[in-house]
Amino acid sequence: MTMNPIKFISPKIGQCTLSRSASQLGSLPPIGYIYLGTVSYAKALAMQKQLCRLRIDEIYAGPHHTRTPREDRILADSLILLEHSPVYTNGRRNHGVLSVEEIARLRKLGCDYVETNRGGEITFHGPGQLVAYPNLYLKDHHLGTKCYVKGLEHTIVEACARVGIDADVVDGFPGVWVSQTQKVAALGTHVQKYVTSHGFALNCTTDMKWFNEIVPCGLEGRSATSLANVVAKQGRANIDTSVSALLPTVIDSFKAVFGCDVLPLEEVSPKTYATIKQLLE
Repeated sequence: MTMNPIKFISPKIGQCTLSRSASQLGSLPPIGYIYLGTVSYAKALAMQKQLCRLRIDEIYAGPHHTRTPREDRILADSLILLEHSPVYTNGRRNHGVLSVEEIARLRKLGCDYVETNRGGEITFHGPGQLVAYPNLYLKDHHLGTKCYVKGLEHTIVEACARVGIDADVVDGFPGVWVSQTQKVAALGTHVQKYVTSHGFALNCTTDMKWFNEIVPCGLEGRSATSLANVVAKQGRANIDTSVSALLPTVIDSFKAVFGCDVLPLEEVSPKTYATIKQLLE
């Protein structure tokens, strides 16, 4: 994968430090990225849960569950990138909300349905959508949960800017939007003992028909869109908005926003790379 050599932060974001000092920014660990291709949601969810458990056990392995120094840990931070086969997922506060009949209806469309431990409400994942699951230990990055989520939002805004799309956050509504009513990316995170899982889903060339079957993220009167739809409306349908084209853009935007090196995971931590692969077997 060729990384985008251009390093910049969208003027909309401004000088992005995520409330960290210069000395803190100078001490950040590298993050390793890995692209897994298409993975079922259930398999990816099980992998994330197991990876988080391994990381928490290692990080708090000191006497009386004190923290293990970073240099003594084997597993590293990772940015897990993938696509899912078609699935509707619901956040932790909506467990049991959908009726048996509604779940059956969704599954008849050729989609799975999974209730998960992330934040947020019902959404769709599927082909043409770039999903990012950062697995970070936030204390090593001098981040709290709110600043971390802000960083994810900024990453998407930055990635969109790099392909000529004006996106932003909308007060009171989660995700990243290209207008007051059209959302291009959904966010839903889980943080346990400062270890993150889940993340964001950016609609690249996603078939929007799947979103017509639900109220995305529970937001009445608002809809989902894709980067492909946006550039087509701009008269720039020749712009490649496929997942493969957006991968280096999203990786480089994540690097610019979070302020640390983002390198291939097999270079940063062969052990973490092997662990993720093993957990998916």
